Amino acid sequence: MLDGTTTEGIPYTPKGGRPTVIYHPAAGGHWIASWQIAASLGTPFVLVANDIYPHTPDDGLQGVVDADGNCPFQKVGYTDYHGSKLYHNVSLDVAHWLEMNQGDGGQKLASMPFVDILYVDWLDDWIPTPVAGLDVDFSDYAKAFAHKVRDGGLILLDLKHSDVDFELSWFDIPPDSFEVHSGVTLEHLGCIIQRKEEGFAHFNGAPNQHNIIEVFKVHNDHLSGEMNEGVLKRLDLLNWFATIDRVFCTQGAISEEVNA
Repeated sequence: MLDGTTTEGIPYTPKGGRPTVIYHPAAGGHWIASWQIAASLGTPFVLVANDIYPHTPDDGLQGVVDADGNCPFQKVGYTDYHGSKLYHNVSLDVAHWLEMNQGDGGQKLASMPFVDILYVDWLDDWIPTPVAGLDVDFSDYAKAFAHKVRDGGLILLDLKHSDVDFELSWFDIPPDSFEVHSGVTLEHLGCIIQRKEEGFAHFNGAPNQHNIIEVFKVHNDHLSGEMNEGVLKRLDLLNWFATIDRVFCTQGAISEEVNA
């Protein structure tokens, strides 16, 4: 059980043979928090940061700069990938891309084949809001997205907005494990502390120097069967990773292993 003192990353084991898929809906300017999680995995990844008004890394007003005043991200060749802009961090050794997606967060999630890690810090506007009541908590919100996380994947609930409004009931978390759909259960592992990356701290939430993140492991029998049996979902997945092969010049290695 995580006790809130862990600062060395999340308890996640990547699936072999393909990049880890991470989705951060309604990210706004806080995508750098999910970026830190992704970059700490030490394995290839795709981070999809979504917002109606995305804050791209190279934006002159709301972008990011390193200690030398330079933007550490470069736009890659596929400058308009399904309505998204793709970026690459030149200082990160593992193959990756940062997809800045503009649009509705729920619609984007529905279009994705699956997610390994879902990073959420704002649950208003992009999913149906549960009917207000004394018993509404995070499990009621999770009904809108937990089924899109693969079996063994994680949901990370960043608490940076927990002091915005005491009535934001998505921060009320049931104890231990709880079912959100038939065959979909979330296991609450506890919380971790994320230290803000030096040079990006001004961009990542409030001026405090850390984020507290609640960690949930997803047990998803429904999605396991869907991914094994859903031909269209599998074709979507292969097409996505084939594109990554082209971007990363891996000569088909990623998509071949997914197809095995």
